[in-house]
Amino acid sequence: MKPTFLSKLVYEDIAGGKYVRLYLPFSYYSEILGQIIEIPSGFVCDKESVPIIKASSARGGVIHDYFSRKDSVPVVTKREAAALYLEAQVCRDNILDEGWFKRLVRKVKRNTKTLVVRVAFGYFHKFSVLSTLDEIKK
Repeated sequence: MKPTFLSKLVYEDIAGGKYVRLYLPFSYYSEILGQIIEIPSGFVCDKESVPIIKASSARGGVIHDYFSRKDSVPVVTKREAAALYLEAQVCRDNILDEGWFKRLVRKVKRNTKTLVVRVAFGYFHKFSVLSTLDEIKK
């Protein structure tokens, strides 16, 4: 089975829009992991905060943030979390019906963002899946 978004991403903006909280569970089938991932409602994250290229894959950002938590199911390495982020971005891009140039631009963006999250420091396995906004903002 190919990577597939199994539900819609439904969230509310919080903290002035810097963070989001999921209203509903978000489900995704990962070919890398060979299983369905379910991110629980109430999950708080910054969606996608890659400084170089922001806000082009909310679902990918939420999936990456989930796997960056110390108690995600399953727990993965930083390298695996980056690979899952890339997988979700490719899944999203494959849904879009665009010309070759836009596909090329998206490929460059997603590869750049994936490289950035692989080398970024300080956030990985620092919080639990159900951490509150106050815990994350500290």
